[in-house]
Amino acid sequence: MRLLAQAGGKWRYHLLPGEADILRGLLEKFPFTAPGAAAISRTEVNLEARERETWLQESMAEHRQQLQQLAVPLLAQDRWRQTATGYQLTLDAEAREILLQILNDIRVGCWQVLGEPEDLDLPPAPPASPAEVAGRNLMDLAAYFEMALLEDRATE
Repeated sequence: MRLLAQAGGKWRYHLLPGEADILRGLLEKFPFTAPGAAAISRTEVNLEARERETWLQESMAEHRQQLQQLAVPLLAQDRWRQTATGYQLTLDAEAREILLQILNDIRVGCWQVLGEPEDLDLPPAPPASPAEVAGRNLMDLAAYFEMALLEDRATE
């Protein structure tokens, strides 16, 4: 995925056929992870901290539901144009931000499922379960697309 042009609040990206299939699959199947327990503090265990964590978890669940609904328009045919070498995806600023939020949710959710590892460059302790391999792969795919969306130099 590479940025072709950015002008007038619109971004045009070129995706190879496989990249387009993967990105669409991420959007169609979002969310991949169940809402996790969000901790505001690892040391604070009083009633106020628990109330804040409950509020945070409810807020995050609501936000994720909104993102799930907002993912559907990103799959609309008018955003995707087939070209000789793949697909051209056109996003306005709002759609681009939504896509970034979805991809970030995938990355963070997978990271939490993996046990919030400190060093993501280290391979998981053997033997890695299929769920761990899938989580790392999803996290890497989301990161790949996030980086492409944040690239600020057009290649056209």
